Amino acid sequence: MGMASLPKTQNSLPKTPVAARPTIYALGLASLAIGLIKTARPAAIAGRTGLGEASMVRTLGLREMSAGAGLLLDGGDKRWLVAHGLNIAGQVAVLLKARPASRQQWRGLAIFYGVLLGLTLADVYAAQRLRKTKG
Repeated sequence: MGMASLPKTQNSLPKTPVAARPTIYALGLASLAIGLIKTARPAAIAGRTGLGEASMVRTLGLREMSAGAGLLLDGGDKRWLVAHGLNIAGQVAVLLKARPASRQQWRGLAIFYGVLLGLTLADVYAAQRLRKTKG
């Protein structure tokens, strides 16, 4: 896949090695989308996970969006991957406070953890791609 066939947003990653751009781009977009959902519907997410604190979900969404924006704007800087990973660790710590009372809340909590696991795996993969292309 050549540079001409990449979306214009990927061209905004000038410091990111070409081989790592698709991974960083996807991770950044996913983080923006997930953060937007958390910010737009915090009460629904809090209620479906047993977290109970909509304001905390909104804060997590804002942090997720900032990490996603950082990845899209300067994904070649590994500090954004570290920031994203720390954001995920913080979300796990917050989720440990969740007290699901119903089967639906347990299912919602499991989905939330699944999304975090997927993002973590994407972070690790992106870090490996950056290391291979820079080292």
